[in-house]
Amino acid sequence: MGEGEDETSSSAAAASAAAGVPKDPRKIARKYQLDLCKRAVEENIIVYLGTGCGKTHIAVLLMNELGHLIRKPSREVCVFLAPTIPLVRQQAIVIADSTNFKVQCYHGSGKNLRDHQAWEKEMAEYEVLVMIPRILLRNLQHCFIKMDSIVLVVFDECHHAQAQKRHPYAQIMKEVPLLF
Repeated sequence: MGEGEDETSSSAAAASAAAGVPKDPRKIARKYQLDLCKRAVEENIIVYLGTGCGKTHIAVLLMNELGHLIRKPSREVCVFLAPTIPLVRQQAIVIADSTNFKVQCYHGSGKNLRDHQAWEKEMAEYEVLVMIPRILLRNLQHCFIKMDSIVLVVFDECHHAQAQKRHPYAQIMKEVPLLF
């Protein structure tokens, strides 16, 4: 496997602490973000907004809405995909800072998670998994992660799937077409 393909955890964007005052991302949301979140609860959507308009916050709002499904001891998780390692790290920090979810990132350097049991342990511990798409694709193909354990998949920078036919986003969509 090439660099960036091994499943790994990063301590840089480690898990957010669940203790303390509950965080409510709705308090700082704009009306259009709340409206888009409501629509995303009802159906799959693509959010097309300019830079700095709060697309990540909409994803955080959606995670918050679905929180009752992913809070531990649930075995279900949210997966947030970002196409580059810097974006994985950045988005993991934003999600951890905006929620009380236990967040972990996976991007290709660090500990190896090469079997079903290792991923089961991660999914039992963390509620939001932020990763490069190649890691999710590999784990779906090897059945280390099953789609029925994923409550929500967020494709950050989803336009890459259209621009490159072999992009992991496009391959993920082909792996599980009935779910999307």
